[in-house]
Amino acid sequence: MRTFRKVKQFGTTSAGATGGKSNEGLLFVCGGSATTVTVSSYGATGGFVSVGPISLVANQSFIYPIQAYGWTAANTVTGYELF
Repeated sequence: MRTFRKVKQFGTTSAGATGGKSNEGLLFVCGGSATTVTVSSYGATGGFVSVGPISLVANQSFIYPIQAYGWTAANTVTGYELF
């Protein structure tokens, strides 16, 4: 069984990476209008890698299946950490 914990947006740099460090991914739920999401993870060399912008249409869900250390999006997106 998977557990999701709602998380607020947090920074996409090493200074702003304040999310859970043990997540296995993020679930994004887009609200009533299309928007984009940018996610940060550690790359193979240990540095931060930004992925995005990832386009989401209205009322869409999207799972980012890699451990994430930060994300930013419009206020219409709700994020959940996957454990």
